[in-house]
Amino acid sequence: MHLLYKGFDQRSSIRSYRFDGVVPGDRPSRVVKNLEFLLKVDMTVLAEHHIRIQEAPALCLSILQSALAAPGADAIPFQSYTITRAEISAFASARDAIKDAKGTRRKHRPPFKPTTPAQWKWPGQ
Repeated sequence: MHLLYKGFDQRSSIRSYRFDGVVPGDRPSRVVKNLEFLLKVDMTVLAEHHIRIQEAPALCLSILQSALAAPGADAIPFQSYTITRAEISAFASARDAIKDAKGTRRKHRPPFKPTTPAQWKWPGQ
């Protein structure tokens, strides 16, 4: 199943993200089954965990993909779902772990310092 992000609606502090689940047929131009999923997120909880609004569709997509990856799951067991605080917290901690791992791999490079004062002179001086 392919998941396609279709957009969002917002009412108060709850943002609802829409996804389409497309099961392609034998021919790519023909769609056999199209499911619509609605995931709701409380924006204040995202702000508490310092998750940017731009990352919310990725959070929703990861929840949908994990539901599909469950053993014996041929389809996602829900069409409407409210994302919990625990899932948001897990997403934030995973994101922070990736950021920390990237930071430790980088080597600090000292700033460039010219070795001779001749490099500071203009040509013809």
